[in-house]
Amino acid sequence: MAKGGVAIGLDISSGSIKVAEINISKREPVLTNLGIIMLPEGLMREGEIDDPGSISPYIKELWKQSGISKKRVVVGVSNQKVIVRPMDLPFMPEDELENAVKYQVQEFIPIPIDDAIVGYEVVDEYMAGEEERMQTILLAAAHKDMISSFLDAVLGAGLNPIAVELKAFAMVRSLIKKEYQFLEEEGAEPPGSVCLVNIGAGICNICVVKEGTPRFVRMLMRGGDFFTKVLCDSLNLPPAEAEEIKAGRSTEANANALLQREIQAFVGEIRRSLEYYISQTQERDLNKVILAGSGSKMINLPLELNRGLRLPIEIGHPLQNVLLGKLPFTPEELAEIEASVAVSVGLALRETEE
Repeated sequence: MAKGGVAIGLDISSGSIKVAEINISKREPVLTNLGIIMLPEGLMREGEIDDPGSISPYIKELWKQSGISKKRVVVGVSNQKVIVRPMDLPFMPEDELENAVKYQVQEFIPIPIDDAIVGYEVVDEYMAGEEERMQTILLAAAHKDMISSFLDAVLGAGLNPIAVELKAFAMVRSLIKKEYQFLEEEGAEPPGSVCLVNIGAGICNICVVKEGTPRFVRMLMRGGDFFTKVLCDSLNLPPAEAEEIKAGRSTEANANALLQREIQAFVGEIRRSLEYYISQTQERDLNKVILAGSGSKMINLPLELNRGLRLPIEIGHPLQNVLLGKLPFTPEELAEIEASVAVSVGLALRETEE
């Protein structure tokens, strides 16, 4: 349980830093504060921090602007220095499993084990061959130096990072409706898997979730800023005009056609990721896609996802699993930013599980 019954999720991303503060001492978690501060271009590179000292002042300013006093935070990471892999092992007790993972992990990750931080979660059990009981774990490994850069940025802001978590795992808590996360009750969504697609400014996180548990994670190094840059570079447009085109408020035919082609190529990347998941697991029970993230609001993106993936597309509601306290936003402002806070809210909700 968080000290004082308050949990805080901190999402440091390419274009902004988001914080969510949740009171978890009540019967239902209450979102008591929410804050966003924009980052200048270049401080984050593909989800990584080059200079922690350049990020710390912005975190401090975010705490000042939002009026948050608590210091304990859960921090999210997502970049190319994180590897997520499934791993099949014979069934064994938890203490033996931990040793088995340590012994075999080097075969599954392209990081020297001494340079990695490793975690895992059991996601499935099954019978194989001659009634041999097996289990699948989802293995996550990250470069120690990358994790250290995030911790240094947070510590430099005077905060206390109590955990670092993969952003894709945090998304599950905010984008999957709570009553569907663990139990399949009458009237709940049908059995099967759900694909979460959270498109940030610089990175797209894809997570396939079955029965409330992540089964597959893929990170694409392409987010909303990529499309802005393509429009600016190809058509010599200012960023503000490119954003108008992305929002569907332009009638310029060449720009709209270029954006459409790039969206279709992007959807192709997502489709290939899911095809890989299906080829590895032989599971074909995906029943929908839940879409979120600041980069998800591009014109025609839901339509192209529907066409390319042949799945229903649902707009995510990251605030669905919390009650709303007195927040520093009007209802209209909250609706505008909700798509971008799936990770920070999910990180804060982590402590409701402990």
